[in-house]
This record gives sequence, C-alpha cells and structure tokens, in this order.
Amino acid sequence: MKTLTLNPLFCSHMVLQANKPIRFFGEGEGEITVSLCSKTAKANCNGGKWIAELEPMGYGGPYTVDIDLNGQKLELNDVYIGDVYIVAGQSNHQFKLCESTTPNGKDINRLRLFSSPRLEAGEPFKPSDGWVVCSEKNAPSWPALGYMVGEKLEADRDRAVGIITSYQGASVIETWVPEGLFESKGIVLADNQKTNSHFCEDYSAWNKDGTLYHYVVEKLIPYSVAAVIWYQGESDSSVGEAEVYDKELAALIECWRNAYKDKELPFVVVQLAGLLDPATGDVYEGWKVMHKSQLNVPNLCSNTEVVKCADICENDDIHPKTKAPLALRIANVLVKNNW
Repeated sequence: MKTLTLNPLFCSHMVLQANKPIRFFGEGEGEITVSLCSKTAKANCNGGKWIAELEPMGYGGPYTVDIDLNGQKLELNDVYIGDVYIVAGQSNHQFKLCESTTPNGKDINRLRLFSSPRLEAGEPFKPSDGWVVCSEKNAPSWPALGYMVGEKLEADRDRAVGIITSYQGASVIETWVPEGLFESKGIVLADNQKTNSHFCEDYSAWNKDGTLYHYVVEKLIPYSVAAVIWYQGESDSSVGEAEVYDKELAALIECWRNAYKDKELPFVVVQLAGLLDPATGDVYEGWKVMHKSQLNVPNLCSNTEVVKCADICENDDIHPKTKAPLALRIANVLVKNNW
C-alpha cells in the first residue's frame, strides 16, 4: 500500500481561498477525511492523486484543520480563509524586496508566502518551509511585488492574504504550458525568430517546452486562488515572438483555468517596462511589439486586465528597482474588480 501524503501546500499557517471550493489533495492509497469549521470532506484513493473538496466558505480564522490519513491524525493550526494570489512569470517577480528602492518590510501576521519548487538553487524559501508568516526579518527576502501587493490588500481589505510563487528568471512562455499546446493552436515559430533564452545553456534546465508546467504548476493544481498576477515576456521579446505573444498568453490562460478548475480565474498581466536600446536611445523594437501584444490579451480572454509599468519604472534596467508604484497599480486593479 502506498502511504497517503498531503501536498506540501497543506500545513499550519496556510491561507485557503474564500468563496471558492476548498480542495485538499495529495497522493497515496486509502481513506482521507478533512474537517474544517464543522464541515467534512472524504476521499478514497487507490494509489494516485486524491482530492477532498469542501464547499466554499467565507473569510475568517485562525482555524484548525483536522485530517485523517488512514488513521494517521494530523492537526493544522493557524489556518486562515482569505485571498490567495499566484505571482507567476520570470525574474521581475523573482526580484526581492531587499533589491528594490523600498527594501524593508514589517510584521504582518495575516500575510503568508508559499514558495513553489525550484530547479534553480539560491531561493531563500522552499516548499518544505511551508507557509511563511511575514515578519520584519524575513520580508526583505520575499518577492518584492508579492510582498507589496499583499501588504496593501491585507491592510485595505482587513483579511488574510496568501502569496504563492510560481516564477523562474529567464523563463520562456513555452515552459509554462504542456508540450505542444501552442502548436495545437497553430502557433509555430522558427528557431531564428526566438530570443537566445530558448537556447542558452545556463537556462536549459528549465526552458524546455512544458518543463516548469510539470515541475511547478502541476504541483499547485487544483488549489483555489483569487487571481494570477502574470509578469513575463522579457525572454520572448524578439519581434517574431512578440507578434504572437497575445495568442500564446491567451492559450496559457485557458490551459491554467482548466487545470485549476476555475473557468473565470482572473489574470492581471503586467506589461513589460520600457527597456531602452543604448544604440538608438529608443525602446527595443521587440518590446514595443510586446507592449501592443500584451494590451490585446483582454480582447482574447475575459477576466483579464493589463497593468502598465513603463511610465513608473526605470527604463535602463531589465529589472526596474522601483516596484512600489507598480504594486499599487496591481493592488488597485484587484480591488476594483473584486479579485
């Protein structure tokens, strides 16, 4: 018999999404019972992946969750029902608070961070750390935008906020979807139309088609979340790639929505900053095309909104250090749309 296990997402200090199905899941063989706030869900698994689903609940906490895995009793404490956001994409989401122009954080008990598995070494947090409660000491190591957006929402909405990381620096969009997805949508590019990120040996561990979808995204499915904050595209910024990026991102959004069992899962798309080409003093041509492509995504997908940052971030650095005004814009979009 394969031992029953819980996905690492489910541990003390976690934040569960309010007003959407609450799904606990893991792997193994046997019977599972999950109890929260006098509500109970059961599941039976024959050795694959199991899911025990509780009906949606309102905001609140802290609560205790009782779990029985074939007679093994687990008690998860300090659990909140709040709003959970996935910060997904590449290095501008990976960019840490301590690297920004506003490097210091503070103690925020109802703001928590869960870090997805990484193929690249060096991240300060890992899945085995569970849900990290935000403190003045650990906040500088948080993703800057994740911390800043979470801080704003926790204070303004007066409820718990969970941030889940799903990012990798220098990652191309093809790695974030199952192999062959874009080809099935008629999106095919020759190698000479792509940026060097696709072929660079330093990035080869994660930039094969489907790699990060399987290594990161699938491990989070189907955890209910309020929205995805998507900040990616620097590694797909050739003119040829940028011309089809809107269709690629629309395909990714559809794919993730199906995987998360949430057909209207909101996406906030961060438009790339305006990186200048030193040779011309103008924004790189691929980035100009990318800006237009990203702006078109809401025309292809409902429940999406684009946030501009070129006018409030540095234009001489692929990793703008000024993140606070952008975080405020993202938070305002989430509040405006009740996401």
